[in-house]
Amino acid sequence: MWKNKLTSSQEEKLDKYLFQMFWLNSKQIETIIRERKELDFLNNYRWALSLWAEYTQDTKQKIIVTLDWRDTAGKGSNIKRVTEYFDIKRHNEVAFWIPTAKERFEDNWFKRYQKYFPKPGEVTFFDRSWYNRAWVEAAMWFCTEEEYNRFMANVSEFEKTQIIDKKIDFIKVYLSITKETQKFRLKRREQDMKRWKSSFIDKQAQEKWNYYTLAKANILKMTDSEHAPWMVLDSNEKWLSATEIIIAIINTSEEVAKIISKNIDLTPNPKIVRTAEQELERMQQAGDLDKMKPNFKFKQAA
Repeated sequence: MWKNKLTSSQEEKLDKYLFQMFWLNSKQIETIIRERKELDFLNNYRWALSLWAEYTQDTKQKIIVTLDWRDTAGKGSNIKRVTEYFDIKRHNEVAFWIPTAKERFEDNWFKRYQKYFPKPGEVTFFDRSWYNRAWVEAAMWFCTEEEYNRFMANVSEFEKTQIIDKKIDFIKVYLSITKETQKFRLKRREQDMKRWKSSFIDKQAQEKWNYYTLAKANILKMTDSEHAPWMVLDSNEKWLSATEIIIAIINTSEEVAKIISKNIDLTPNPKIVRTAEQELERMQQAGDLDKMKPNFKFKQAA
């Protein structure tokens, strides 16, 4: 950047001048410029999504997009960035609070989510999905071992029979962040107007990082299937991960994607998008699998 060409004294004078003029230093201005470029890039894809919605408005296509994983990974913010200029009648967002005693039973666990599945012509975004049982509940010791095992044994069949076989397009997203990124975002959450998002679970997110890593590894190994593969996104880059979700939605309609791709690149970015297998390999190389806990501490059955 241009700052690299300045001496330390010149840089100090520049910062003083910028602060006097704009109440910002050079680093803050660089961040604004970078984010403006990223926003312009994202807006190109928002335009493409609006075009996709226009082309598909008369179809009965149904789409489910689930966004899962660690706290501060950007589940809600990614949905907001994707849908900010999207037809409000064409999408809905579903987020859940703590399950009731009735919802906790296996027979009701999937039904809790099923009743919010999209109607014809809709895209439904789940801010955390049914996988909550296999990661938050398991990592935080909220479920029993029997509940966990039954979920893992049945989830792939549920996705096949209740989503894929019913002709619903399914985009299953894992948002991957580093421990350092989570630490920074948790601290910032406490300092800004997002304090309402903080919970006792957030406060243990770093402490139980290696339990969450175990949950992640198990889910990527056991629930990635041909009919419902995981799309792992590097969510350290929120703007770019939102763009990849838009690309995935547009690509659910091959005919429409072919038209839109004449004006904009709909090829997934390999620097942001990974398969479950690639993510597990990355975790192995990074030593994450060596650090994770060997077993969960399940809740005792009543």
